[in-house]
Amino acid sequence: MRRPIATTVALAVVLVAGAAMIGPRLAAADAARAAERIDGAPGSSVIAASGRAGASDELASTKAGDDPTPVVDDLPNDADLMFAMMMIPHHEQAVELSQLLAATPDVDEFSISLAAFIEVDQTKEIAAMHAWLDAWHGVGVMNHAGGGTMAGMATPEQIAEFDALSGSAAEARFLDLMIAHHRGALAMADDAIADGRNSYIRSLAKHIAAEQEREIAAMLLRRDEM
Repeated sequence: MRRPIATTVALAVVLVAGAAMIGPRLAAADAARAAERIDGAPGSSVIAASGRAGASDELASTKAGDDPTPVVDDLPNDADLMFAMMMIPHHEQAVELSQLLAATPDVDEFSISLAAFIEVDQTKEIAAMHAWLDAWHGVGVMNHAGGGTMAGMATPEQIAEFDALSGSAAEARFLDLMIAHHRGALAMADDAIADGRNSYIRSLAKHIAAEQEREIAAMLLRRDEM
């Protein structure tokens, strides 16, 4: 079946936007070319309106995939610590949902490709957040009791029901669950951006927000097409 061009472009935007995080570091010229391809594509107006358009570049400048060595004048506050501690299991569920879809027969290539991207991208972010938490724990900052909420999480019953589906029914349920899941991540990121103090966490939150807004736009287009 020939896919509407808007949906194809939306998926391309998602994949191009995340290339710097899932592959080797892009050179500055490569990143600029990728940004040019994103401008004007579906979802870009949402990102521009939110003020997060430069989030990926900002995160790249902090070298999120590298060793997040603590800086004494950049001490995290409770909002920073809570974001990392809660976003790790939140991301882990997104990876789980993506892996379940990948193992499901007769699913459209669009959602399979998107799920593969989410799995790789969020796995890298999980590793980066673990490294950040370990680094601050190493200098005695991490004395936090935990708690907090993870918005948008699917229940065990919803996941079991999704896992029992196949084909277009499974794809539709995946999109519905992942759109809600991403919207929950946006709320968590907004809290970190508003209340956090650590520059790495604020940059990571902006990156996650920008990337997941793109993915939501792509998933909504695919959902409307079904």
